Amino acid sequence: MSRSPRVVLGLPAFNRPDALRRTLESLVSQTYRDFALVVVDDGPTPGAAAIVAEYAPLHPGLTYEANATRQGMVGNWRRVFARGRERYPDAEFFAWVSDHDVWHPHWLHELVALLDREPATVLAYPESLRMRHDDNKMIGRGFETKGMRSRSARMRAAATSMLAGDMIYGLIRADALEAAGIFRAVVTPDRQLLLSLSLFGEFRQVHEPLWYREFMRPFSLARQREVFFPGGAPLYAYLPSHLQHFFVLLWDFGVRGRGRPRFGRLSGLGYAAVQLHCSVLRQLRQRRTTWRLPRLAPRSSRVIPH
Repeated sequence: MSRSPRVVLGLPAFNRPDALRRTLESLVSQTYRDFALVVVDDGPTPGAAAIVAEYAPLHPGLTYEANATRQGMVGNWRRVFARGRERYPDAEFFAWVSDHDVWHPHWLHELVALLDREPATVLAYPESLRMRHDDNKMIGRGFETKGMRSRSARMRAAATSMLAGDMIYGLIRADALEAAGIFRAVVTPDRQLLLSLSLFGEFRQVHEPLWYREFMRPFSLARQREVFFPGGAPLYAYLPSHLQHFFVLLWDFGVRGRGRPRFGRLSGLGYAAVQLHCSVLRQLRQRRTTWRLPRLAPRSSRVIPH
C-alpha cells in the first residue's frame, strides 16, 4: 500500500462548474506536493466531473466522487472529511477548500511549515484577499491565540474576536479536528467547530495574503438554514446561534467527556460556560443586535434644556 500523504484537502463541491477550473488550477499548482485532494460533489453534473477528470493527470492524489442523494452543506463537509480519513488515515493535516476560491502556489508550503515549527498550534491560516463581484478587493481581518496556554483564555478570545469564515479554510491537525467534532448541524457551524478546536491548541496566522476568496453574498441566517438543511430546518436552528453552540459544547465536553484525556467533564462544563458568557457579551455589543441594551450618553455630553 502506498504511503499516506501528510496533507488531505477536502473539496465539498456544489454547482460551481463555472469556477471549479480556476480552483483546481491553483490547488494542483501548489509548490508543496505531499497532499491528496478529495472532491465530493453534492450537486453532481457532467460538467464538474469532466473538469476534475481533466486535472486528475496533473496530480495523482486527486479523486472525485458524487453523492447519491443531496447531503446539504453540513452533510457534505462532514462527508468529504470522512472520505479523506478513510482513504488516508495516517495523514497529519486536513483542510477544507472551496469549489470557487483561488490559492497562492505557496499557500500549503507556508501553512505546513508553520505547523511543523509550532507543535502547540492546531490551526494555521493565511491572510486573505477577498474578491467581490464588483471587482473591489479587501483584506480579511486577522486573529490569533499565539502564546495562550490556557484553554479558557483561548475560548474567551475565540468567542469574542475570531473571524470564523476565513479561519475554517485553514490547515488543521487532523487528530485535533476529529476530537473537536467536525461540522455539526447548527447554524454558523464553522464558528462552533472552531470554538471546540480552540480547546485543543493555538490558532496562528501567516501574515501574507495567500488565499483569494470569492465574496459575493452578504451573510444570511435564512440562507444558511436553506443550504444546511435541504429537508427543512429543525426548530432548534431558529435559536440564537451562540445558544446552539453552547449546547453542543455542553453536550460534547460536559456530558460526553470528549475532551478526555486532555481535560475532564467538569472542565468541559466550565469552557462551555465561558463561551456562553463571552458570546452573549459579544452579541450585546454588536450594533445590529436588536435586543442589545440601550447605551446612555456620557453625563458630560447630555444637553440640559433651558
